[in-house]
Amino acid sequence: MAQFDIPWEDNFIGDWVGKPSRKLRIHKVRPRHYLATLLISGQPIKRPWINDKLTIDMPATYSFSVLEGSDFSIDLWSSDRFRISLEYEPNYQIHNAPPCEALVMGITRNSELDFLDQYYDLLGGFEHFVRIKRDVT
Repeated sequence: MAQFDIPWEDNFIGDWVGKPSRKLRIHKVRPRHYLATLLISGQPIKRPWINDKLTIDMPATYSFSVLEGSDFSIDLWSSDRFRISLEYEPNYQIHNAPPCEALVMGITRNSELDFLDQYYDLLGGFEHFVRIKRDVT
């Protein structure tokens, strides 16, 4: 359940699972700055576009503007060139199950970096993540 007694962006903190056997862990470093780890089958993913750097402790940020809304992004490459964008859904409906907390995922990249399209599947697809554990930090 969403917590309203904390900054909205802190609802992203915790452990999340998604198909196929993906796990996303997000923890806070300082206000609006986070670290995220993405695992598939319990293992970090090698990112070929950045010298096989693993998907461990990737920088993530939260921003908000009245005109553009909120954005929680995990940097897959430096300078926002390739990133995972997440949207927090406190009452996400999955088929006939009761509503649950979820992160809906999208991937964005600079338009001139179309060679990165080949790596989308490496990240495990675009399915949502469901919360399994909330951190208290």
